[in-house]
Amino acid sequence: MFYYIKAIEANPDNYTIKITYTDNVVVNADFKDLLNKGVMTALKKPEVFKQVSIDNKGRAIAWKAQDIDFCADALRLKYH
Repeated sequence: MFYYIKAIEANPDNYTIKITYTDNVVVNADFKDLLNKGVMTALKKPEVFKQVSIDNKGRAIAWKAQDIDFCADALRLKYH
C-alpha cells in the first residue's frame, strides 16, 4: 500500500514535522537525531527547517534547495 501526505507542519523549535496523511493518520516525525549527520546539518537553521514541503505528489517531504527528501511510506512506518 502507498501512503500519501496531504498536510505538513514544521516545528523548528524542536525539529519535528507533523505529517497528516490522506487517510487522516497523523504522525510526528522527529528529525533531531539526524541533524548532526552529513547534508542534514543544513536543517539546523530554523529558517531552513521550515522550508520543508510536500513533494512527489504527496509521496514525500522535501527540502528542495538542500536536495533532501524522505519517503512518505518510510516516515509513516517509522513514526506510526
